Amino acid sequence: MKRWLFLVAGLMLAFAVQASDSVRFGSRVITVGDSESKVAEIAGEPVRRVQLENKFGGAVGYRLDYEQGRKTVQIYISQGRVEAIAELY
Repeated sequence: MKRWLFLVAGLMLAFAVQASDSVRFGSRVITVGDSESKVAEIAGEPVRRVQLENKFGGAVGYRLDYEQGRKTVQIYISQGRVEAIAELY
């Protein structure tokens, strides 16, 4: 019985983490790990594109900002893949 409880709890936690690493644009979804070309196809042209640098000033990626009503969606790109997604209200 305890094994089933741990299994169900683990599955619920896995789905919660998955949901927090994605953002919806219309009827399509962008998730962490998607390619940069998929982001451009789904979300279109960003409002802002900010270059991200390490402590030595070297480029490590960039942030794409999209406006959705009253919130801003920030998509962090590194090595051609989505590394993180943040929603600011």
